Amino acid sequence: MYLDREKLEVVYRAMQSSDVDAWITVGRETAIKSEPILPVLGDMDFILPTVIVFTKDKCIAVVSPLDIHGYRAIDGVDEAIEYLTLEQGIADLLKQLKPKKLALNYAANDASADGLTHGYWLMMQAVLQEVGLPIEVVSAEPIIQQVRGIKTASQLAAITECCAITMEIFDELTDYLATQEDLTSMDIFNKLQEMTYARGCTTSWSPALCPGVSTGPDYPGGHMGPVEIAVEKGHTVTVDFGVAKNGYCSDHQRTWYILKDDEQDAPEDVKAAFKAVVDGIQKAFDFMRPGVTGNQVDTVAREHITGLGYPDWNASLGHQVGHRTHDGGKTLSPRRNRYNRPELIDVPLDAGQVFTLEPSVPTRCGRVSAEEMCVVEPQGCRWLAPPQKELILVRRK
Repeated sequence: MYLDREKLEVVYRAMQSSDVDAWITVGRETAIKSEPILPVLGDMDFILPTVIVFTKDKCIAVVSPLDIHGYRAIDGVDEAIEYLTLEQGIADLLKQLKPKKLALNYAANDASADGLTHGYWLMMQAVLQEVGLPIEVVSAEPIIQQVRGIKTASQLAAITECCAITMEIFDELTDYLATQEDLTSMDIFNKLQEMTYARGCTTSWSPALCPGVSTGPDYPGGHMGPVEIAVEKGHTVTVDFGVAKNGYCSDHQRTWYILKDDEQDAPEDVKAAFKAVVDGIQKAFDFMRPGVTGNQVDTVAREHITGLGYPDWNASLGHQVGHRTHDGGKTLSPRRNRYNRPELIDVPLDAGQVFTLEPSVPTRCGRVSAEEMCVVEPQGCRWLAPPQKELILVRRK
């Protein structure tokens, strides 16, 4: 096991900018019951009951006698304390630290910050009662948003590699679409998985659902497994896809148009719809910078596309991606019931966060969409792969 030294710098910046005195992560058998923050901190897993405590300048581990030597050897753990019982070990440390404000890993609306089990929540209440100090318990969600969301240089390099592999596969898919007869959406699904595994990668999300392939105007939308529908001339093909490698992943969409025999270009109305998508993405990209909120970014793209007369799409403009496809934390979302969470859409974006931008418009030939990935930088944003600017035209046999 190890702690990521680059990520520890983010941890201490987050702690120092907060009014929290101590942040506790407590868990057991995390291979069974995931604690989402642990793989973000490094190569970390808890077997026996274990506590990692961060103060504003120190990392303390409270561990079992079987684990004490291992934790003392971890670079970045400043102090490893052996407990007789977990409860007493935590209580003794809290009496020593005397924190006025203590953060625990629970959150109402963010799975990435909700790792504390109910059983250990009850244990912590009992420990705090035994300690008898006036300690205010708060959610660690704001800290986790920074620690998980702000990607380090090496993490950005790993994510960018996944993006580059995805672009290679999309290029190869264009040739495949042009050369195959009697093609179906299931064929595309299987081909994309074949190309992914051939490169030593896995799919960015569950292989039962990745990629998402849609074609034609009657294809059902949403998160689901593949549906077998023939790819027809005069229809669009849209693919939602990404690869995962070395613990990081990508998430992109591309749209192709299958030319009819007598066509040299896609229909004007389909091209106009795709241009609305591309321009909406670009406007959001140009607006994004540290300090603006996810709702503000969403509004820029949404108002542009709907202002041209296209229907509103029933999803966020984008989400964070990196460790997972949906990486938790802040989102680029509208004020709708399932998204309207101030702690996720009304808080400022941070430099180092990676987002997708993915609006969608239906057309008579099928859905048109693009999904791009960008990283927020101190003065704006940077693409992690070249964005799609035109429909990809395919002439089939």
